[in-house]
Amino acid sequence: MNNITSSSRRLLSTTAKNAAKQARTASASAPAAGTSIDIKPAPEQPFDFPLTRDTILKLETRRTYLHYLRLEHFQFKELQSVRTQFRKPSPSQVIKVRHQHYQGEQHPADRKVTVQFKVQDLPLSSDSVRHKFKLLAGPRWNAITDEVKISCELYPTDLMNEKWCSDTIDRLIEAAEDQTDPMSDIQLDTRPTLARLRKTRKKHLTLRDFPQEWLQSKPAAGATQVPQSKEKTEASVAGAGGRQGAATVEQESAPPS
Repeated sequence: MNNITSSSRRLLSTTAKNAAKQARTASASAPAAGTSIDIKPAPEQPFDFPLTRDTILKLETRRTYLHYLRLEHFQFKELQSVRTQFRKPSPSQVIKVRHQHYQGEQHPADRKVTVQFKVQDLPLSSDSVRHKFKLLAGPRWNAITDEVKISCELYPTDLMNEKWCSDTIDRLIEAAEDQTDPMSDIQLDTRPTLARLRKTRKKHLTLRDFPQEWLQSKPAAGATQVPQSKEKTEASVAGAGGRQGAATVEQESAPPS
């Protein structure tokens, strides 16, 4: 022990004092036996409902709402530098193309593309060509608005579906311009348009929609009386301007077999 230098004794002594201080500090901070411990209550949750599935969905909706508020506050000002003024389409731009999107979310219908145009606006050469074009369009042609609507969702992207619609219009025009068979003896079929009209109407067809020239006119004032052996029935028909009148329709009874 005598051979140990002063520096080594100071080191050993210092280490022992530090260890002793730490032990005394830890023992001093520890509560004595039998004393009460002051425990603070846990902080309250910011919401007073349990974290169920519906709660998690509500919180997710709230986060999405706050996300778009941040975009509006911080990024909409930057978009003002790239905005352009709306210009009406020129007379040569006759085809309307509609794309569908769901605010950046993936959806099976976001690849669908719809193309709509009027036949009279297309650069067709004659009326016979327009007639054949309407026949080739089939049920996609609307007899009331004279518009053709073509849609496609076969391909994985909207650009591919738009290209298919464009190629289909080019093929229809090319086939209509081929007057080898003008199809002038075939009448236009308006039944698909009438079927769609019946589905979209809020009320059923009434006598007002019945052709007035098909209704039987009232009998003349000096008409002879019908014998009593005939049956008489009354039918209600629509008059001019939507007024309804009563007309007597006389029918002979069938002879007994």
